[in-house]
Amino acid sequence: MVKVFRFDNSDEFASNTYVIGEIGKPCIVIDLGSTSDRVIKYIKENHLGSCFGVLLTHGHFDHIRGLNKFFKEFPNTTLFIDKDEVEFLTNTRLNCSSLGESKVTVDHQNIYLFDDQDEIGFYDNMVFKVIETPFHTKGSVCFLYEKENALFTGDTLFKSSIGRTDLPTSSDRTIQSSLGKLKILDPKLTVYPGHGETTTLERESKYNLYLR
Repeated sequence: MVKVFRFDNSDEFASNTYVIGEIGKPCIVIDLGSTSDRVIKYIKENHLGSCFGVLLTHGHFDHIRGLNKFFKEFPNTTLFIDKDEVEFLTNTRLNCSSLGESKVTVDHQNIYLFDDQDEIGFYDNMVFKVIETPFHTKGSVCFLYEKENALFTGDTLFKSSIGRTDLPTSSDRTIQSSLGKLKILDPKLTVYPGHGETTTLERESKYNLYLR
């Protein structure tokens, strides 16, 4: 199952966070941009207080600023991030937190660097395929989770839109090549974006100007 946490309309602007896994078993988290206790409490109550891994779609502060608090509660959790994005964890200019009042860096030793087309596997056939989609950042990725017919797109693809390209390491020249990797996937996939509402790849292929 996929549990969706949306923080965009709360007092603390942050990305969507997704908790994946069966109730009563350890879970996987995708992105963690809020410092609230909601995700931590949910995992303690529903997943034996155990998280095997946090997968990051990219390293902007609004997707990582909840990590330090999270790892204090779950210190054995592995952090997964693209090889081209790992510098964002400690560089406040790259992760854009230098633009605000609070600088964000992530202090964690258990980090796994993945590459395009890698498959990250956990228990019960929980396998996440990495699809590198650089343009919002140089190391942006999507995660394909076929068991739940799910595609986690971060800030690569939103409902009716895509991520911006005016930030450090962004490039509008790679938009079409990156989106082209998504166009060939199963249109029935549910799209879980980094911000906003859940959608489907079929809908975006019809109505999203960037995917048409």
